[in-house]
Amino acid sequence: MPAVGLLELGAHLVQAHSVVHESDWKSARDFVVGASQPDDLVTFAPRWVDPIGRQEFGPDVATLQREARPDESRFPRAFEVSIHGAHDPTLDGWRRTEERSFGRVTVATLENPSPVHVLDDLVAFVGPQRMQVSRLDGDHATECAFAHGSPVSGGLGAGPAVPGDRFACPNGGFVAASVAADLAYRPRRCIYAPPQGGKSVLRVRFLGVRLGRTLHGHHGIYVEAERNRTGAPVTLTFKVGDTVVGSVVHNDGDGWKPFEFDTSSLLNSTSATGRADVVAEIESPSGDRRVYCFEADTQ
Repeated sequence: MPAVGLLELGAHLVQAHSVVHESDWKSARDFVVGASQPDDLVTFAPRWVDPIGRQEFGPDVATLQREARPDESRFPRAFEVSIHGAHDPTLDGWRRTEERSFGRVTVATLENPSPVHVLDDLVAFVGPQRMQVSRLDGDHATECAFAHGSPVSGGLGAGPAVPGDRFACPNGGFVAASVAADLAYRPRRCIYAPPQGGKSVLRVRFLGVRLGRTLHGHHGIYVEAERNRTGAPVTLTFKVGDTVVGSVVHNDGDGWKPFEFDTSSLLNSTSATGRADVVAEIESPSGDRRVYCFEADTQ
């Protein structure tokens, strides 16, 4: 019994002395606010400390674009806020240029060795001005109007939250911008577009997209619908005019799956502005628990 008591006392002392004081978080936040630019990444390590980081840094720093990022490739620089000597493995290969300590909080500045330049982020197109949605059932096409309604909360087993502003199809189906948890439970900002199943195709048209040499993106299924690995595959196909740019299939277990298609051959066939409509088609043999979300950008 005395040995157990000493062990508990030692554990208590370790816990008490490893607590990160709020003043440390505040000092680290003040530094990041002063040193960072809007296109910089701010990330927290270890991963379990992310909710604390969001609370302490607030939504102006821990923004949706940073927290629910599709990947790290678009950020030229990162501020890694860490405790206990942790490191964000998604930044492996980045060059560490500075490191500062604020009590028990460390802020490291890292540079991306090869940041990409995003021309258009298609998630930002969601809305009636820059996007059209229709549902194809055989040869019959039904337009899906943009509606202003009440949001529907997500939750365990319920899928991502569905915003009140969304494209709604009269005979079922909808498209909206949301945040979905991928197979690793990481939040991803994406276009929520559940396929209806059978021969039905959900068609999303992005208007006047600036084309580059690459169409790059990711797609996935909400974790609670994917982790048992019993669902039907979902196919995503991109087209520009009559040209199929590329097609990718998501199978349960793929997680947040990346894709990249070469669009350099389309540059000469676009308008003088370099813009063209990009069409995404989503389909699956079954719509059962196909809580599907995708994102894409042009580079």
